Amino acid sequence: MEKDTLTIYPQGDLDMVTAKKVKDSLDAILYNRSGLKNLIINLGDISFIDSSGLGMLIGCYKVMHGRQGKMMLCDANDTVYRLLELSGMKKLMPVMRLESQRTARGEGYGKRQ
Repeated sequence: MEKDTLTIYPQGDLDMVTAKKVKDSLDAILYNRSGLKNLIINLGDISFIDSSGLGMLIGCYKVMHGRQGKMMLCDANDTVYRLLELSGMKKLMPVMRLESQRTARGEGYGKRQ
């Protein structure tokens, strides 16, 4: 596994309440891992995303972009994938249908370690 890649597996809804919790947890990890260059967020267990969730994803993208890193989203269900398309998220970062399509591999954080 590459030490510069982290995969996280948030669960449930990515809404006003949970988006902040995910962002706070991720900020703590990123603070302690200055060498992290690739962030993969597996959305396989996310059933709903609201504007707070989209904002959290954009905030994570900005953090990774600021450290000259990359961010990728994967495993979104059809509804979430369509929202990512309509919101323009696919223009900012790769959005893969399946995690196995990703190009970077690394350690995981969350449910599917």
